Amino acid sequence: MRIKVFSAPRLHEALAKVRQEMGPDALILDRQQSQSASGDTLWHVHAALDDQNAATGPDAGAGSATDHQQISNAAPAAHGPQPPTGRHAISASTDATLQRLERIVEGLGNREAGSLRQALTNPDTQRAFDHLTGLGVSASHAFDMADDFANKKALGQKNLAWGERIKPGQQRNTLLFTGPSGCGKSTLIAKLAAHYSMKGVRVALLSTDTERIGGVDMLKNYALTLGVDFFSARKASDSEHILLQTDSAQLLLIDTEGWSPRRDATLKRQSAIWDALGCDRRFLLLPANMDEEDGMQQLQHPAMANMTDIAFSRLDETQKPGKIINWSFASGLPMSYCSFGPEVPEQMGWLNAQGLTTLLSSHHRSAAA
Repeated sequence: MRIKVFSAPRLHEALAKVRQEMGPDALILDRQQSQSASGDTLWHVHAALDDQNAATGPDAGAGSATDHQQISNAAPAAHGPQPPTGRHAISASTDATLQRLERIVEGLGNREAGSLRQALTNPDTQRAFDHLTGLGVSASHAFDMADDFANKKALGQKNLAWGERIKPGQQRNTLLFTGPSGCGKSTLIAKLAAHYSMKGVRVALLSTDTERIGGVDMLKNYALTLGVDFFSARKASDSEHILLQTDSAQLLLIDTEGWSPRRDATLKRQSAIWDALGCDRRFLLLPANMDEEDGMQQLQHPAMANMTDIAFSRLDETQKPGKIINWSFASGLPMSYCSFGPEVPEQMGWLNAQGLTTLLSSHHRSAAA
């Protein structure tokens, strides 16, 4: 049996080292928390692996050449379905391999979550960890936040990024909202326009969603209802005229065509217009009812380098609101706006640490009712 100690500043990082080097069969013997010479927290995980049960190489478990030859020369069964051959056999083999890998990854995640939970010795903190992971927060982030949640402290005050509130002044603020199709950009922009208009802020609306039939109609109707100016930009050369027309506006809110990592042509066309408009901030809007992995794909796109904030919509349409924490950590972008439904201008707010805590706590109460 091989025994080794893995050390890292955070427990889940040390556990990840164990899984990476020893694989899914590793046995966690002990976890210890200490401090480095500089006073920083350091976790030590003692792990063991039975080398007799470990694979010895890529050919481990493979039969002899004679065995393979006998199998290949065996006569097919007279009855019943025949096994796939050629390209279909490769496809079936690939699918089976992917399914095994998915089960392994899921098993590793469950083991890591169990190890992290065991490291929390306080029952209240363990219950907080269970609650957070039950709402979709990843085990590693739930481990870091469980103590604060158990003690009713604001979550992520130090380890999450928080956006700076919009404060329209005498000079125009140009804010662009983008994200996947149907994520609620137009609705959020209408909420913002109504909110600031009622405060006496001069607002103008602009849409670059001109290639899609009816793409500008929704925001244009909101503009007519609110009594604010509306413009549309089809190409980058339209921007100079629009910026002159909106010179007196304190807040210019820009709606965009929905995009996805698989439609780069749309994004390239849109990006030229966005650059010409000279946006102060660019908000990526993700709907909370989106699958977490699909959201992660959005965050991996090169266009993310130009985003300044992350916002969330449809928080009333998910049972896993904790995924927004995972998205925020993955993106590195500061949290900003969130919205909860189609009403304008209600059900919209600015996310901060206390608001995030309230969101997760209230979701728990409503689920338990």
